[in-house]
Amino acid sequence: MRYRFLQLIVLVLIFLTGCSPKGSEKISESKGESIQGQILVWHSFEGQIKEMMQESFKDYMRIYPDVRIVSEYIPSEQLEKQFRVQANRGLGPDFLFTASGVIPGLIQDNLIPVIQDFDFSGYLPTAISHVRYQGKMYGIPTSVMTQTLCYNKKKVKSAPKTLTELLEQAKTGYSVGILSNFINTFWGVQAFGGKSFDAQGNFVFDQKIWTKWIEWLKTAQNEPNMIFTESIEELEQAFINNRLAYVFCDSSQFANYSQALGKDNLGVALLPGEGNNPAGPFLYSRVILFNRMSSPEQQKLSLQLAQFFTNREQIRKRLTILQGSFIPAHKNINVNSRLFPIEAILVQQAKTAIAIPLDQVKSARMWVKEGNSLYPQVLAGSITPEDATQKIVETVNQKLSQP
Repeated sequence: MRYRFLQLIVLVLIFLTGCSPKGSEKISESKGESIQGQILVWHSFEGQIKEMMQESFKDYMRIYPDVRIVSEYIPSEQLEKQFRVQANRGLGPDFLFTASGVIPGLIQDNLIPVIQDFDFSGYLPTAISHVRYQGKMYGIPTSVMTQTLCYNKKKVKSAPKTLTELLEQAKTGYSVGILSNFINTFWGVQAFGGKSFDAQGNFVFDQKIWTKWIEWLKTAQNEPNMIFTESIEELEQAFINNRLAYVFCDSSQFANYSQALGKDNLGVALLPGEGNNPAGPFLYSRVILFNRMSSPEQQKLSLQLAQFFTNREQIRKRLTILQGSFIPAHKNINVNSRLFPIEAILVQQAKTAIAIPLDQVKSARMWVKEGNSLYPQVLAGSITPEDATQKIVETVNQKLSQP
């Protein structure tokens, strides 16, 4: 999956306002009924991820030959819009693979049902926070993703563990690609000792630490081998074509990078921290949602398919196919670090990552909206980090104080 998937997920997650459902239908597990019918599935998967989805569906249809699954590809940037249009017409898919961040908006428009009587006890708390909104469950998590540092093993023998080491390597000729915007560089705030949540669990903007972090970024961008760009495609092509030793990446890119470079040439490391402080990237989830406009029978059949798709055996098969490029949303799947060294890195990175619950999107979106606006101005030198930070805080506090 291309790195724009992270952009879409985090942007949708953060830019959605808080909302209340207008009234929701509920979907429960199917018990003791014959399994037959047709399910329409929408997805945005490509390459190996699409193949593993189709393999799971084939496994399901071998067990339940009276069920037919029809899957349709919709580009990720069009998926939510098309779902809204079709669902409002009483049409659209029964079963939707998407980003967790779309959930609040779909609830507001009453397009997805509440899920009841489904056993969520075995899921990671982080994944649960991405499908629970105002105390109710609206989706089923399939995987958890985050950012890491990718590198070309043909060019790099030992990845840096700190930002200081990274800058030193850049000065000695190692090229580093950075997707440069507020969201995708936010991981550095924690590396400088910043906090993202207060004692009550509310998302906060650590203005003093962000000022220090962006000062580091301003210094780093003056190093010729530190390549700052807002273009995902530019970074991907540069890394695939061996023009970069390092690239800050998202775990959804691992399969494509491994295929392009050769599985033995892709290295994955933790994002560099500083001192004793680890980096704190955003954590996000892929989820399964259902269509409230589907009939009760279709909803139950879709839920039964979701149960199959997320069982342990299917998860293990996908881990093998995708070479451990995701964290299972189910916490009872043990990771063998020798078989899946990349996934072991992901699991370790996830321990220090930032997971914004759906209930926190209203305040988080305000911080990020202002940050996205001022971030490029700071790097361009048109505003100081201190002034930008103060402006972000004043603007957000003013908005939060409004009824």
